[in-house]
Amino acid sequence: MSLAALLLADGRFPAGGHAHSGGVEAAVRDGRVHDVASLDGFVRGRLATAGRTDAALAVATWARLDPLDGANPRMVAVVVDAEADARLAPPSLRAASRRLGTQLLRAARACWDDDLLVAVSDAVPAGFHQACALGAVGRVAGLDAPEVARLALHHCASVPAQAGVRLLGLDPFAVAALLAGVTTDAEVSVRDAVASARAPLAELPACTGPVVDIAAVEHTAWDDRLFVT
Repeated sequence: MSLAALLLADGRFPAGGHAHSGGVEAAVRDGRVHDVASLDGFVRGRLATAGRTDAALAVATWARLDPLDGANPRMVAVVVDAEADARLAPPSLRAASRRLGTQLLRAARACWDDDLLVAVSDAVPAGFHQACALGAVGRVAGLDAPEVARLALHHCASVPAQAGVRLLGLDPFAVAALLAGVTTDAEVSVRDAVASARAPLAELPACTGPVVDIAAVEHTAWDDRLFVT
């Protein structure tokens, strides 16, 4: 893995993920997640749904921003962002994804001075969805398609895992082992994302979890929440 990929995967990279739980806060409140084993099940489910979708969108964005193709970055941004928007049903998750994408692009522009990042930021004033922003950042950072997919899946798994540590006081060593244990599952989605990179955007995965989506809507009404999502 390249140094740029390691930088982007680092939880200390200022992309805003620390403020989100990936749905775990709601799952803890209603009892779906209460220990390491149930957190493991939640993370695996997230990888199979949101993770698979995000990885495919990120790689598709990365592929369509290939400078050798002569594509217009602004046009690419608008099209892939619309596909991401269609795959996020709860308004709160749409808004969060746009905020996270905006923050990721802001941090990346401080690291890589590239007109492509300016173009995609300007093309979607409401905020480029996080998965698409990751594809754009991966392109300017020199990442390859599998690295982009792995980053998307890494964020999808690590955000709820670390939130579980904070919410439940779980053993961080056990949670680290949990993340190591899901890598085989994640690699399947990496291969699928890379294989579908040039497929029509409408054919990309649109996986979701209805219970998680409903909980996300309810979560926005809480007065005492610790995380944004």
